[in-house]
Amino acid sequence: MYTAFYGLHEKPFSLSPNPRYLFFAQGHREALAHLRYGIEEGEGFIAVTGEVGTGKSTLCRALIESLGPATEVAFLFNPPRSATELLHAIAMEFGLQPAGHQRHALNDQLNRFLLERRQQGKRVLLIIDEAQNLDVHVLEEIRLLSNLETASSKLIQIILLGQPELDRKLDSTELRQLRQRISVRWFLTPLSREETEAYVVHRLEVAAGGPRPIFDPSALRELHKRSGGVPRRVNLLADRALLAGYGADARVLDASFIRRAAAEVDGIAAGPPRPWTNWRDRFERAPRVAVATALFLVAGFVGNEVAHTQWMASWLGNAAAPTVVIGPVSSRPDPAIELPALILDVEDVEGEAGSDGNAADEDLGDLRGIKSVGEGPVGSRGERLRNTLLPGSFLGRLLDHQSADLARHLATNAILDSFGFTTSNEAPYDDTAAIEHLEGWGLSVLRVGDATLDGLAALNHPVLLRLRTEQGGERTIALRGLGEETASLYGVTEGGMLDVSLTEIDHLWDGEAMIVWATLEAIPQDLSLGHEGEPVVWLQQALGELGLYSGQASGRFDAPTMRSVRILQSDAFIEPSGSVDAKTQMVLFSKLPRYTVPRLREEGGAG
Repeated sequence: MYTAFYGLHEKPFSLSPNPRYLFFAQGHREALAHLRYGIEEGEGFIAVTGEVGTGKSTLCRALIESLGPATEVAFLFNPPRSATELLHAIAMEFGLQPAGHQRHALNDQLNRFLLERRQQGKRVLLIIDEAQNLDVHVLEEIRLLSNLETASSKLIQIILLGQPELDRKLDSTELRQLRQRISVRWFLTPLSREETEAYVVHRLEVAAGGPRPIFDPSALRELHKRSGGVPRRVNLLADRALLAGYGADARVLDASFIRRAAAEVDGIAAGPPRPWTNWRDRFERAPRVAVATALFLVAGFVGNEVAHTQWMASWLGNAAAPTVVIGPVSSRPDPAIELPALILDVEDVEGEAGSDGNAADEDLGDLRGIKSVGEGPVGSRGERLRNTLLPGSFLGRLLDHQSADLARHLATNAILDSFGFTTSNEAPYDDTAAIEHLEGWGLSVLRVGDATLDGLAALNHPVLLRLRTEQGGERTIALRGLGEETASLYGVTEGGMLDVSLTEIDHLWDGEAMIVWATLEAIPQDLSLGHEGEPVVWLQQALGELGLYSGQASGRFDAPTMRSVRILQSDAFIEPSGSVDAKTQMVLFSKLPRYTVPRLREEGGAG
């Protein structure tokens, strides 16, 4: 959304890991040096702790990439709850078929594997993330793993990653034997003020392809103060500040934008709103629309919402049919952060209005006069409009006025059109018929009952959603675009696309979704450890293109392949099972630019 405004090719402060944005502060460089030293020296245990978001996982990813093929790595993302489950998970991570569920059998199997790798001249490394969640008896089992050794060296090296709670556990009396075996122990500190500033400058340069000084010195100081130097929080605040700056048409951001972003993220009152920097220019370019907007907002707080809808429609009926931005009332105090919810062209209001200039339909100010939708909020003279808000769930009322069969028909056709297929004149009578119709074109449909908008954004494919109406009915509509604050829907009106605020969708949606995608390669629906053949070759090549797999495309689904799949899944906020299911295939097809698939948002963009 704001990327083009600031001259950026993609969002610079995304929370998803991206190796192109890798930035190592002094503490990270020292930690990496200690990790490498510990591994090269054959130390049995290494512990790295730090607050949430300080970069522990990024550090380990950099470590793994630097080790080379002589080191075989197993990475446990979600620590198990029992010692037996731990051994079972480790065996799976190393590509073994676990020898039952008896601890002694699993230990024997793991010992044989480690001896084989030692004979092959390979080093074996186990990394356990979120280790602070491990029970004391599971940590004790991990200590016993270090007893697997030859006369001269350890057969396995173990890195524990965790939050400060892990340090407190390791310092307890119960784990003194484990603590004594940890030869390298490092606490990852947040960034200093200078490092925070360098971090922000670095990410902006990568996103812009060159220097892009968007934050002034006061903003950078405030950003460090509000984030505490924690990279994840720096990303969150900087992203929200850029969005606020875009809403205010501010090319350079000062400390007030950071304070406002922090207030929004933390849910704290932010004080009086900051005025737009070029309000005078906006007012001179579009005086009539600006005055109408201001009067309408004031009137909305003291009168009946329907009457004001009619007043606005009739007043604008005498103008050159400007676009009206409609959305829910927001509790956030800063209009510079607000974005439009529905973007509608009011074309036939005057024709439908009564002779006294008031709209004839007293329910919705004759929304049946809405015929088309523009690409963005554009006023009668081409200026962009924001913050013209109507109270209540306007989307829900629009859906009440839409036939369920027509909504489903328009939504299904919008999905077919996005894949380049011919639309149909036949309306599906229910969702099952709609799915069968889509599958008749060779498409696949994955039904999900507990989806989230973030999850749909990660899968990045068109979706059929079931939304409630204001009166409690249900309508099936198509989600075709997803930005940071708005989504593009089809099926709400006959006019085409509507841009709707995410808040409005959350209000009307229970999480039921039908994700539509195309199987573009001959891949099994469950490609997992042990599979062999051309589908695995394709998978390894695809992971290599994304920088997640550095080995040869052997065609054998082995432990390194499974690790790479888990990294992809974790980045996409789906369960890191290590198996390539339908969701994982969707993510691969959407991320690989060689596939022409309809996406909810382009990689690095806002949608």
